[in-house]
Amino acid sequence: MKRGWILGMAVVAALAIPLAHEGHVHKVMGTVSTLHENHLEVKATDGKTSTITLNEKTKILRGKAKVKVKDIQPGERVVVTATETKGKDGKTTMIATEVRMGAAKTTPSR
Repeated sequence: MKRGWILGMAVVAALAIPLAHEGHVHKVMGTVSTLHENHLEVKATDGKTSTITLNEKTKILRGKAKVKVKDIQPGERVVVTATETKGKDGKTTMIATEVRMGAAKTTPSR
């Protein structure tokens, strides 16, 4: 009886430990601090800065409209969906699949 209980607790503890693995999808919400060629730095509300790689497959949206990388401006709030990958050098990088920005502000017509 005691052995079964210990085994059960060991299984529960093992399942409770989060494991990082390649291909894991991340959501990064924050403010664009830097945009440099194909890299985007986003500062989250907790103060952590994430560097995210953009590529030709990255969808960039302002509201529902597709826009270009050059349309992303520092200081703009974004939500980035990115996949974590591990390179041959062992370094982990995040590659964006989608960058979402708020809809463009419209000025009321008079």
